[in-house]
Amino acid sequence: MQLNGASGPARWIRLLILAASFGIGVYVLWYNYQGSGRFQNGQLLTGFFLLLLLTLAWTGILQFPRGFNVPFFEVWPKLPDLAKAIGFFLLIFLWTPLIKQLVPETPVGAVLVLGPDAGFLLAALAYLSNGLSRNLK
Repeated sequence: MQLNGASGPARWIRLLILAASFGIGVYVLWYNYQGSGRFQNGQLLTGFFLLLLLTLAWTGILQFPRGFNVPFFEVWPKLPDLAKAIGFFLLIFLWTPLIKQLVPETPVGAVLVLGPDAGFLLAALAYLSNGLSRNLK
């Protein structure tokens, strides 16, 4: 199934997916605002609906006109750059617990913990950006 292609599921399957998606969306909104299990994080609700939108686009229910390019729907980074970006991002979770035990709880200690974390995050974003820009050429 392609985003801009003509292929996709049959019409009745599209309608079934659309109805199920609408029902799930209404239930999640009700559960968030009226139910007992309010989401603690507002970004979780946004992420759910973005994932729902992506699913509807991939199944062909939402059809975009030819030439319409939605970032991250059709463009993916090159695999080596993606692997490096993931590696640098995971280094944050390795660095922080290890160094936190060795530095004091002072502003200097916070800089020693968060400085390299910011560097790792910047490197991950740089590799992700390079992977995406190389794929667009």
